Amino acid sequence: MACVGRIALDDEKKKLINTLYITQQPNQDAPYRFEPGHTADLESIIKQDDKDTKNLVMCHGYGAGLGFFYRNYQQLSQVPGWRIFSIDWLGMGNSSRPKWTIARKSSQTWDDVVDTVEDHFVESLEDWRNKVGINKMTLCGHSMGGYFATCYALKYPERVEKLILVSPGTLIDIHPIISLFTFLCLAGIPIPPPEAVTKPNKNPQETVQQEADEIGAAYQAETAAVENIAKQQGVPNNKNPPRRIPAWATYLWNNNITPMSIIRMTGPFGARLVHNYTSRRFAHLTEAEQHDFYDYLYNITSSTGSGEFALAAILAPGAYARKPLFHRLAQLKMPTVFIYGEHDWMDYKAAEEAKEHMKVPAKVIRIANGGHHMYLENPKDFNRICCDEMSK
Repeated sequence: MACVGRIALDDEKKKLINTLYITQQPNQDAPYRFEPGHTADLESIIKQDDKDTKNLVMCHGYGAGLGFFYRNYQQLSQVPGWRIFSIDWLGMGNSSRPKWTIARKSSQTWDDVVDTVEDHFVESLEDWRNKVGINKMTLCGHSMGGYFATCYALKYPERVEKLILVSPGTLIDIHPIISLFTFLCLAGIPIPPPEAVTKPNKNPQETVQQEADEIGAAYQAETAAVENIAKQQGVPNNKNPPRRIPAWATYLWNNNITPMSIIRMTGPFGARLVHNYTSRRFAHLTEAEQHDFYDYLYNITSSTGSGEFALAAILAPGAYARKPLFHRLAQLKMPTVFIYGEHDWMDYKAAEEAKEHMKVPAKVIRIANGGHHMYLENPKDFNRICCDEMSK
């Protein structure tokens, strides 16, 4: 059985976390069945279920929503003794979108701002956990969802049995996202080049390889330019040279002009951008899937801005992580699994290095024929790996 509804975190019901809940029902041949769920009904259903089961909580990345995992839920829900939860972060997806902006006061450091943003998401997740009555859980977070899941695990280690980080964001000091093109890729709304021609139902390996090649080429070109500037300025090779960021890009970044803001401001053109992205980036999906995916993505992208504004606090202009996870992973107290796509533009080598300094069991897994969204591109292998981790 599967239900979806919004869980109220406060009595005024101004903070609502959109939640998908899947549980196996005894004596049912088909445990995967959607039913409409109102908030109160969903809470009561969850609390009435067997508390002895284990809990997997899935957290989406920036610019996404719980619908992105639609190719994973059915198989994950088949693991005996497990309940599956998936949430939209507060201010994202179909959760409520409280008015929220990021503005650093003159008396604050950026570390203070980052701490405030992290607490915003960590505490909303903790409030949600309390509300649905979960004692312990395995947290699975993708991209920036992995970042906030890690922050939660560091603050509430007694609540997390295992951490599954799927291509986690801001792991290192320098995020491999320098240009506006790759910045938009992080948000999930890249602008395809005009000459791009989409072939229906393209092989997923071909699609992700093309994406990896394009991002890699852009990254290498800009890295070469930065290194050239560094040589001219006499910056040692072992130091990170300053990036030359266009003034307009810095202005947009510091004023919280997000990719979603651009989609909202450009009206029909914004809808076209989302359509072009889904038809190109997810060309391996069926035509019906692409259509549904476009409707879903445009709906959550064009909604009132809220949680998306966290990006400018977490990353500095030029996509430097203001407070990298790399330096905090050694403090984790639970087994941790890093999952990357074979053609992922997130660097798995940072996780390999971090693993050497961790005091808990940790492993790095790469999924063939997959990129940053390997759970969509190669769901079979992704689901198998997650099911294996759940069964251990």
